[in-house]
Amino acid sequence: MSKKTDSTKKQSKLRHPVDDLEARDILRRFVIRARRVEAHSLVQNNSVEKYVKPSMTISYKEGQPTRIKYIMPDQEIFESLAARTRPCILESEPVYLEKVFRSIDMLLDGKQLTGQAKQCFDFCRKKFRDLHDKNNGESYSIQMYDKDNVPEGRPLSDLLIGEAWLYSDLVHADPKGDKARAAKLSYRDRYYAGTSFFSMLTIVIINMLNLITAINKQFQLNIDKKAWKEQVVASAEDSEVATEKMVVLPPNTRVPEGIDPSALPAAIDVTSPTEAIRFIQPEHSTDVIFLRRKELVSKVHGAFSWENDVLSILIADALVLELSTAGASQAESLQRVETRIKHRFTADTEATNSLRAIMHKCDRLLTVIPYKKGSLLYVDCPLAVKNDKQSANNSSPQK
Repeated sequence: MSKKTDSTKKQSKLRHPVDDLEARDILRRFVIRARRVEAHSLVQNNSVEKYVKPSMTISYKEGQPTRIKYIMPDQEIFESLAARTRPCILESEPVYLEKVFRSIDMLLDGKQLTGQAKQCFDFCRKKFRDLHDKNNGESYSIQMYDKDNVPEGRPLSDLLIGEAWLYSDLVHADPKGDKARAAKLSYRDRYYAGTSFFSMLTIVIINMLNLITAINKQFQLNIDKKAWKEQVVASAEDSEVATEKMVVLPPNTRVPEGIDPSALPAAIDVTSPTEAIRFIQPEHSTDVIFLRRKELVSKVHGAFSWENDVLSILIADALVLELSTAGASQAESLQRVETRIKHRFTADTEATNSLRAIMHKCDRLLTVIPYKKGSLLYVDCPLAVKNDKQSANNSSPQK
């Protein structure tokens, strides 16, 4: 007894949605998936339409072989479109198109579509049937021959080859039956067929999305409105998020249930720009001490950076000091360089108020910064700060 090939196996009977609730859920899921397809760049710029019908150009040049150029989209871009449409041709998926069609029939409950709506529904059902059957809707077929020019089996339709491209080249690695036969073709032949297969599937999905959107309103199908609002693709805004708190903990740290991670002893609050710099670039860390006469009032964290000969010091997220070291000479091991220190308070109101309270009790701040060739730069900054606009007094960085 001969075994049937993949294309002639009896399909398992597909059941109808059991009730209106399931039908609405199928359509809700389909709308979300179809909107993801709709958002693809090949759909947005309408270029997918030109790949529905396989096309090629033939060029002739005297004295040279005839050349055939296949019209195909960029593969990496097209693969993402095929991946987005694939669930709509898998019977195991809730968005399988035949389930979508049956769900619409159930929710219409005998009501008849007319005009453009009926034409659209009939078109989508026929095109999907063609894609499913692999032979009725073919644009071309490929016949393979052995070395003696004897046909090897029946011709393979472009639709069957296209589905085989997805199965054996994109998703799986174990083609069987007709898919295995198609795998013997060149990759170009498989991909070329795949572009028309999934382009037509895309057209069907987009048409069904538009149809469901229209008839949901016309016939009050009561599909969950969130299906049209749910985010379906990442946007440029998703690459950046605002966070109130972000902490870093040592690897494998276990956070007890109900405990704020930032309260753990080893937690580093990297929502703080100063602490983030110190964590990522510890070599740019410094400690800043505040004095009143010679008495230590407070010590806070700072982080510094260089741009040419200009040193910038961020202090406790609240204060930025800038000074030039252009007058410092490497020839002298100890010298005093008079320079003006610019300062500004940051927009972090909480940090600024906290640091300002410390500064009002002090008459100077000191810090030490690694300098060129292993030397150190001592920053000694007198303070006379009474409001945000008043600058620091004459200050003296020392090397």
